[in-house]
Amino acid sequence: MTDNDVLLDALDRLRGTGPEFNGFLANHGPMAAEALVRIGAAEVVPRWVDAYRTRLAPAPEPVRGIEDEDWREHLGDERLFGDWIAHLRRDADEMPWRALLQRWWPRLLPGLAASATHGVIRTAHAVRALRMAPDSPDPLLVDELAQGLGFWAARYQPLPGDPGLAGPLDAVHATARLPRLDPDEPSDGPGVSGRLRVVGRVDGLGPGLDAWGPSSAVPDVALDELIGAAARVLAARSDAPIAFCHAVTAPAAVRLVLPELSDDVARASVAASWQVVGGIVAAFAAARDPDETAAVDTDPDSLLERLDPLAVEHGDEHVVKLTEAAGREYRRTGDTTLLVAADRFRGRVAPL
Repeated sequence: MTDNDVLLDALDRLRGTGPEFNGFLANHGPMAAEALVRIGAAEVVPRWVDAYRTRLAPAPEPVRGIEDEDWREHLGDERLFGDWIAHLRRDADEMPWRALLQRWWPRLLPGLAASATHGVIRTAHAVRALRMAPDSPDPLLVDELAQGLGFWAARYQPLPGDPGLAGPLDAVHATARLPRLDPDEPSDGPGVSGRLRVVGRVDGLGPGLDAWGPSSAVPDVALDELIGAAARVLAARSDAPIAFCHAVTAPAAVRLVLPELSDDVARASVAASWQVVGGIVAAFAAARDPDETAAVDTDPDSLLERLDPLAVEHGDEHVVKLTEAAGREYRRTGDTTLLVAADRFRGRVAPL
């Protein structure tokens, strides 16, 4: 079987499962299956998917319907998961997948934090799979994109701030100087999303986000800086590993989609990525740790050789996705902190 065949088989096995389970946990099945294929572990995908599927809930049914005229008023309404997915599927039936993406990505971008960024990450994995598929992509891949976008819309979550990317600081120091939420401040709901709902209580978050000015206006280069800064936080801190993991995997997912976006939307996507990374750091990274600014030098060959097999053996969906993203980003920038962060993160998460 080709890698594309393995992924299609995984999506078929996951057919009929919902975007969330246990009330708020994201269905990582499609994302992790695609990441396993990319790290060369296609042979384990059927077994991994079959085991993971036992945790999942059935797909929700539509409740009321969403129309072209009223979609804005239903953004972020998680009661309408089934309606949002049905709406995006209808759009997917009417246009090529790239047109679908280009219609909905700018609409959903202000709510990039949706489901602790799982909406954008699932969308991005689908986009990569579609780009690597034959010229006439299988309907399962197109449907996966529709499900990712629908999931994002239903959990749409704006964050405070409107960063202009024109500040005086580099990404590492802008991140380190962000104000932090008091650890005793109660969250508004479970998980990362519940904590992000109260990050607006942090005094000075907007000006803190305005402090970053990328060294280049090229979105890919700006994301290099942002992902590198997020990796330093992830490597340094063990207090909220899942949250800090998403500070790396979310902007790394955005990078996968940049080739499909206009220049203006790509730049806006960098700003939204920084807003999410900054929101996660402000919400979870108190008290400050001076190691958040430190790059970690190591022998990359020894880590690269063992990171992927260890992630496969570990089996946790976050470990798999982060390992794939960290390796991909390291091969682009040579920043060994990415590899160290992935290695340390694996030790902070219980195996599947």
